[in-house]
Parts: sequence; C-alpha cells; structure tokens
Amino acid sequence: MIEFYELAKNKMGFYRKSLIRLLLTFVIFSISNCTVGKFPVVRPSVDIAREETARMKAQKYFIDARDYERRGLDKSAEKYYELAYSLDPSSKILRQQVVRKYVESGKYSQALLVVKENRKNEDLDEEEKRLVSTIYLKMGEFSKAAEVLESIKEKSDEEIYSLGLIYESTKDFKRALQCYGDFYKRKPEAVQIGFKIGKILINEKRYEEAESLYYEMKEQDSKNPDIFSSLGMTLILKGDTVSGMEYFDSALVLDSVHEESLRSMAQVFIGRNEFPQAIDCYEKLYAESLYGEVYGRTLAMLYYYDKQFDKASTLLKELLIESIDDFELHFYMGLVYSATDQTDKARIELEKTLALQNGYEDAWKELCYMFVRKKDYEQAMEIADRFLKRFPEAASAWRLKGFVSNLKKEYKDAVEMLEQALKIDKNNPQIWYEYGSSLERIKEFDKAVNAFRKVLSLKPKDPAASNYLGYMWAEKGIMLDSAKILLQDALEQEPDNGAFLDSYAWIFYQMDEIDSAHFYMNRALEFIQDDPVIFSHLGDIFVKLNDFEAALDAFQKSLLLNSDEEDIIKKKIEEINLKLQNPESEK
Repeated sequence: MIEFYELAKNKMGFYRKSLIRLLLTFVIFSISNCTVGKFPVVRPSVDIAREETARMKAQKYFIDARDYERRGLDKSAEKYYELAYSLDPSSKILRQQVVRKYVESGKYSQALLVVKENRKNEDLDEEEKRLVSTIYLKMGEFSKAAEVLESIKEKSDEEIYSLGLIYESTKDFKRALQCYGDFYKRKPEAVQIGFKIGKILINEKRYEEAESLYYEMKEQDSKNPDIFSSLGMTLILKGDTVSGMEYFDSALVLDSVHEESLRSMAQVFIGRNEFPQAIDCYEKLYAESLYGEVYGRTLAMLYYYDKQFDKASTLLKELLIESIDDFELHFYMGLVYSATDQTDKARIELEKTLALQNGYEDAWKELCYMFVRKKDYEQAMEIADRFLKRFPEAASAWRLKGFVSNLKKEYKDAVEMLEQALKIDKNNPQIWYEYGSSLERIKEFDKAVNAFRKVLSLKPKDPAASNYLGYMWAEKGIMLDSAKILLQDALEQEPDNGAFLDSYAWIFYQMDEIDSAHFYMNRALEFIQDDPVIFSHLGDIFVKLNDFEAALDAFQKSLLLNSDEEDIIKKKIEEINLKLQNPESEK
C-alpha cells in the first residue's frame, strides 16, 4: 500500500510539473505573439457574445421606445432611442429615429452632430445630405439648406421644388424661377407651378415673360378659367385694359362665378369710378361664393359710394344679424346714416364702433367730421377732445384737434396742436399740410412755405400742397414760374378741380397774361359756383379787361357768398362806379 501510494504520489508530482510547464509555455507564447494565429477562439468568442448581447439589448430599448412613443411619452421615447443607438451605432434605423426625435424636440444641433459626426457637408453621402438639409430648414438656415441640396447630384422632383421654395422665401427670385422652371419642365401637368412662376414674373414686372407663359398654358388647357384670368391680369398690368377685360369675360364664360375674374374686373371698374359695373361683379360674388360675408362688406361699401344708401343699409343690417359685435359693420352703417343726414342714428352706430374698438381712428374721425360738415364745430371739438383724452400719445388725435381749431379760426391753438402732433409723427404729410395752412393764416409766411415744401418732399407732387404753395406765391406775386409748375402738377392729377383752376388763373393774372387768366377762371366756374374768392378774382380780371359791368356783377356775387374780404370788395365796387360815372377821368 505504501509503495502504491508513493508511486501514485510520484505520478501526481509528474503530472503537476507537466501541467505547470504547459501553462508556462502557453503564457510565453501568448506574450511573444508567436502563436496568435493558432489560438483564434479564445477572445473573439467573447466579443461576439458581447456584440450579440448589445444588439439584443438595443432591440429591447427600441421596442420600449416605440411603446413610449405610442403612449405619447416623448421624452422617455427619446431617451430609449438614445440608449438603443449607443449600443448599436451602426444601425441606420436607430440613427434615423434618434435624429427624428431630436428634430421634433428642437434639438437641431444634436441632430446634426448625430448625422454628420464632425464631417463636412461635402463628405456626406446623398442620403445624409438630404437629412442635413431638412434639419437646416427646421433651423431656419435656408442658405445652408439650399447649399446642401444643390450639392446633391441626382435631385428628385421634390428636392428641386424645395429649392424653389427656399429661394423664393429668401427673395432670390432668379434662382427660384430657375428651380420652378426645371420642375415644370419635368412635370408640365403641374399647372399650379405654372401659376407660381407667373406670379413671380408679375411681381418682378416681367410682364412679357408672364404673358408668354400663360399663352403656352392656354394652348395646353383651353378650358381652365384660372389661365384666362391670369392672362387678363397680366395684360392689364401691361396697360392693355381692353384685352385684359376680354380675357376676364372668357374666364366667366367657362365659369360664370369665377371669383378671381370677378374681383379683378371689379377693381378695374372701381378704378374708373364705374361703381354700377363693380356692383354687378360683387353681387354675383356675394350670392354665389362661400365667402359671401366678406364680399358682402365690399358690396355694401360699393352701394355706399354709388349713393345707393337704401341697399347699403339693408345689406349691412343682414350682415349685422350674423355679426352683431363686428365693429367695422357698425362703422359702415354709421357712414350710411351720416350720408343720409340721419345724424342721431349715425352717432349711435359710430359710438357702438368705438365701444367695440376704442382705438379705431377712422370712427373717431368720421364722428368728428360728421359735425364738421354740419358746421357744428363745438360738437366736433368735443369729439376731438375725447379722442385726445383717450389717446394722448396719438399724433392723429392732436391733428384732429388742430384741424377743428383751424375751422374755428383759432389758428394759434391749431399751430400748437399740430406742433404736438409733429413731435410724435414728424413724417406725416397731412399734419405738415394742416400746419402750413395754420401758419399761413397767422401770417407766418416763410414757415408756411417750409411746411408745404416738407409735404412735397414727403409726398412729391401732392396736388393739394402744390396748389396751396403755388397760390401763396401767386397771391404775393413772387416765384410765379415755380408756382406755375406746381399748379401744372396739381392739374395733371385733377384737371377738373375748380380750386386748382382758380389758382392757375390767378398766376396768369399776376403774370399779366389776362386772356389766359380769363380762360382758366371760366373753367374754374364750370366746377365751383359758390366760392366768393373765385368771383372776386373774376371781378379783378374783368377790371383788367375794362369790362366794368361784368366786374361789378362778379364782385356783387362774391359779397352775396359772404366773402371774408367784404370791405376790400366794397371799395373796389366804389372805384368802378366812380369810373363809370366819370369815364372822362380815365382818359
């Protein structure tokens, strides 16, 4: 037994030593890399297992993220998409989901970082460029988005269209037209793109190109009323109103209630002051359109401008049934009542307007002007005071009070009010005009001239300011050539304005061109027959023409019209009577 034990012990010792030698050999070979190729199964088997585990875990996180997203738990969904992507960064699906969630939550910089991985835009593949351009668009970085999209070699139709939208939004209309044009060539059936191109061309005043485009579209589709309407508008903008209106008629043959054509035709008629024809258009729009109420407002105002007050009132009452708290409708009703001398009703409607919209300046003005027209300046001033008390920082409130002060002949007060208005709004030509007229009345001639020159600098060739300044110079007999040019500017815009014709005639009188003065004064009388100043001027002209009987008649008419220069005119009448009684004295 002892021998067997010893033998066994010796063998165990041998085996132990052999095992130790074997392990040492393995360690040495491992350290020296002599046998790497011969032992491939030890560490890689562990890596494969880890990768598989990571993918499985990423898959689980992905499922959890989708579940959170379905339940509306977006923050949790985003977190689990991030976890999944961190475990499996090679997955395109996971990257897309992470980017999508970042974009949805406004984390654009993080989204870009995931996509680009510190690479430059030109190093991205086509798919990545598309994704990056979308992110730039979300960020409002339109130029960068366009730059990335332009770098894509094979652009889709949608990408070309998107580029067009980007360039249009950044007002790069040349490139926008190029992109839309390329898209339209690919898809000529996309008529709306044709209209978009046409609209840009019109906005850029490239009417010839727009016209050619619409003609081509008409050749392809002769049954589309929108094409005829667009062509009609283009021709009108070119100045060919007759042809333009014919194309609107053609559109209406195809669609009797074609809205764009009816609206456009109405605008032409309104520009010509042909309100009955405009009314015909809007009556159709009001009766047939889904937007009847909108067109009803315009129709009511057209009735008002055409003095069809009963129709305007009836229509406004219908509209107010549906919109009783609409301040504009009450305002329009106030205008109608005011025009028909129903002052109490007008005041009620205008006060309703202000109750609903206290800052509506037009209502304050109309309420004031209503009493001005009745020469009830005290009531007008009461309205102006209310307006100013409610809005002491409003230039229009100070201007309105200055305007009424002028009418009350409180010129110094008017000057003070208007100076306050100018402190608030120094670039308002209307305030400068009224300021100039107040200064002229208190004999501040030079300041008045500067005020009217300011009007003309803000609003070149303004007819009212041109007339006022020209007449001021004519009255003093100075700057007559300049005064003549100013009145020519005014009459070019309003050739039938009696006041302008009177001023023009008076310039010729001061230039001693009496025949021309007589001609234009007679023209003024065709339009104004109740102005004492015109008859006073006419009397002076007849005196120069030695027609004393006609001069007396003109002066007498001026007095009957309550001339402000009664004493001066009476003295002129006395002088004429003396001449008539002693004709030899003139010789």
